[in-house]
Amino acid sequence: MKCPVCGRESIPGVNFCDRHMAAYRRLLEGYKEWRRAMNIGWSEYLKSIVEKSNAGLWVKEVAAYLVKEEA
Repeated sequence: MKCPVCGRESIPGVNFCDRHMAAYRRLLEGYKEWRRAMNIGWSEYLKSIVEKSNAGLWVKEVAAYLVKEEA
């Protein structure tokens, strides 16, 4: 199975490659903090990550993929 973001080989049993899976985990951890501090929804959080210039490339790629999948 291939990673839907980059086409690399996915981790067995997971949708993403190792790099994008690590980025997805960072997104989840960051969301917990943002939600506590700002009362923000998941979709809003993802969109703000995509737009932030200081977010890492892999995190932005995963966030953009998830936004697209929700649409």
